Amino acid sequence: MSEELERYFTTGEFANLCRVKKQTLFHYDEIGLLSPQIKKENGYRYYLYEQFEVFQVIALFKEFGVPLKEIKTLLTDKNPRNMITLLKEKAFEIEEKIKHLNHLQAIIQTRLQLTEHALRTDFSSISVQHLEEETFMISENILEEADQKYTTVIPELIHYTQLHKLDRGYPIGAMLAREQIQKHEFNNYKHLYVKIPEARGKVHCHIRPQGLYVVGYQRGDESDHTYNRIIRFVEEQGLKIGKYAYEEYMIDEVMADGIENSVTRIQLQVR
Repeated sequence: MSEELERYFTTGEFANLCRVKKQTLFHYDEIGLLSPQIKKENGYRYYLYEQFEVFQVIALFKEFGVPLKEIKTLLTDKNPRNMITLLKEKAFEIEEKIKHLNHLQAIIQTRLQLTEHALRTDFSSISVQHLEEETFMISENILEEADQKYTTVIPELIHYTQLHKLDRGYPIGAMLAREQIQKHEFNNYKHLYVKIPEARGKVHCHIRPQGLYVVGYQRGDESDHTYNRIIRFVEEQGLKIGKYAYEEYMIDEVMADGIENSVTRIQLQVR
């Protein structure tokens, strides 16, 4: 190679530097986006290292989803203000994507933790546990009409939490009031709920207080049997039933086949 061309890259060398196929560079030349600095009569093409900076800008905009035609316009009619506008626009789009991915990651982590917890749990056990305060978005009062309300209340809860980015992957839960527990009306719930990270202005929230809870597990729909066991345990421990029992799936139909194989965690507030 002559001294004149020692500072140039062949098409193959430049393609290797850019980590693309030579055909990509041929296409860019064909559409006038990035052409070799030198084209010899014998067909050889040579690129300057400085052109690698141009290629990086092209690759960056492609990553942003900017069409090659628009990239060509930007590079042909260079204008710092236009470039600033585009970069700001893409920076905002990336920030929104990051937020969305972080949100999805939080949902995945919740599901992962719930599943791992389920695998470590003895579902035949009943115990007294100290639980921390948690925030729930709750439905309207559905006492005495739970069955009729499920088809409207559940979609409302799910849609609202998704719309306002409050969804963290927790399943729908249910609150059973002390009065219904004492009457053995174990399916007559007062509210449905979704666990959310924080209270919001217009959201109807309920704070589950920190304190002592008797925790037991219900398999399938055997609520009568499970609650009777829990009530006996409460009496044997000399405790009093608190204001609510909170029910939430440990194993739902995502993890198990059929409702009969589901497992619900019941957390009964006691004093």
